[in-house]
Amino acid sequence: MMTRCAILAAVVAVSAAVCWSVPAMAAGPVLTKVRVYAKEGKNEVLKNARITGSITSATNDFVELGRMREVAADGEWIELEVDAKGAIYRFLKIETPPNSYGSVAEVEFFAGGKQLSGEKFGTNGSRDNKGNTFDKALDGDVATYFEGVSHGDEYVGIDLGAAVQVGKVAVSKAGGAYGEAVTVELATDTPGAVIRYRLDGYAPGEDGQVYQGPVKVEKSSVLHAIAYKDGLARAVGTVVPYRIGPAEARAAKSFATFHIGNSLTDTVDGWLAPVMESAGYSHKFYRFTIPGAPTDWLWNHPGGGFGEVQFKESFLVRAPLTDVFTQPFEGHNRSIENEAEFSANFFGAAQEHSPEIQPWLYSQWPERSAKGSWCDGTGANKGLEGVTPAGGDYTVAAENHLRYFEAVADKINSTRKGKLVRIVPTARAMAKAKVAIESGKVPGLSDFGAFYSDDLHLSPQGRWFVANVVAASLTGASTEGKVAVLNSGLTEAQGKALQAVAWEVVKGYPRSGAK
Repeated sequence: MMTRCAILAAVVAVSAAVCWSVPAMAAGPVLTKVRVYAKEGKNEVLKNARITGSITSATNDFVELGRMREVAADGEWIELEVDAKGAIYRFLKIETPPNSYGSVAEVEFFAGGKQLSGEKFGTNGSRDNKGNTFDKALDGDVATYFEGVSHGDEYVGIDLGAAVQVGKVAVSKAGGAYGEAVTVELATDTPGAVIRYRLDGYAPGEDGQVYQGPVKVEKSSVLHAIAYKDGLARAVGTVVPYRIGPAEARAAKSFATFHIGNSLTDTVDGWLAPVMESAGYSHKFYRFTIPGAPTDWLWNHPGGGFGEVQFKESFLVRAPLTDVFTQPFEGHNRSIENEAEFSANFFGAAQEHSPEIQPWLYSQWPERSAKGSWCDGTGANKGLEGVTPAGGDYTVAAENHLRYFEAVADKINSTRKGKLVRIVPTARAMAKAKVAIESGKVPGLSDFGAFYSDDLHLSPQGRWFVANVVAASLTGASTEGKVAVLNSGLTEAQGKALQAVAWEVVKGYPRSGAK
């Protein structure tokens, strides 16, 4: 029985993943409060449970609206005040922490003083098949409870229904390749809704164009349209690619590359194209990056991050692409099987519109300290042939990283239809650069630490060097003496010495494809 009510205030913000502003909305079913009653004796395991909302579905695109920083005593409700910043979410849920198995007896969602209701949803099954399914947390009885199959990733929530959401925008012209400009009409079945749109793939908030009549698409674009109406959840975004004009022919010294990853992929953003062009190549650089994100997260979260955020549509619009890169990340230590699956997903999606595309894995380098699970061989690379504990040895740590990338490439290539996956040997090149610098082979440069801006990310010197490694891999040719040092801070002599190191590594690494 409930003895008293524990009231906790939580100042919460809409997730930073929502990087666009939403037009102001009038009152509607805006979540303001959540009440939670834990399974008997399980209050503590619900600490840090998340309250989340989505406009998309019961499984995708949830943003955090609140978090249970504290818990109530046994037999008490906890109330969490939520500030959703005026946004209305059709799907609301509580996501329970690891090692909790759910353990929610009841959860209630409120807009002001009104309890919200809707279709129930949650993770399927129950622990030990005892019948404690998610619906037990929404039956109004604190004596029953939800206890899921998994110790983590359990959730339970409600769908407020289509009546609280604006209808999705429909387009009059299907996406695809067109020989000339197309005119597109937009419509929603929600009376009084305002449609906003952009032609760069990003979600249109207040910065979007207000639809007032047919839109003429005169160059290759990714149309993203969303309908808004006060008092309702915004519509799910409509994303449509239009490639206008014939596909661009790629000459022998012309490259169009697409890079998928996190901030380490962004190492070459702003550097690779100038390096390639300085060496005499035509180069178009495209990217889809989310800081800190592993490949599976990137695949499942189009629309976030930076660059070509609607990547599948961009694969059509930017076709033909010559090369596509993914970047497995030590920080999330994904299994070889997981990384192979999602990297292969990206490669396949790009190849659909660019049949001759070359897939690459862009290998991460070690932290400056040469510490970490991949460095020490205790992570997803554990047990791979040639992996030994680095013990702070940068060269060993780099090779341990490379073994992981090779295992991922082998896994993908075992079933791949198309060009086999190549590897940019960035990790090995960084290790060789360290040896060269510390042995006095790079004139006037003695501190390899100058390649880093922190323990992982690189300085302009390091970024320029990595761009040369990628360029040598792409072209199968040395950049020595061909590429300016740009604004790296290196001298011409230092640049040539480092370019020689980059080419020595690329040329000597069979998986780079260089001959």
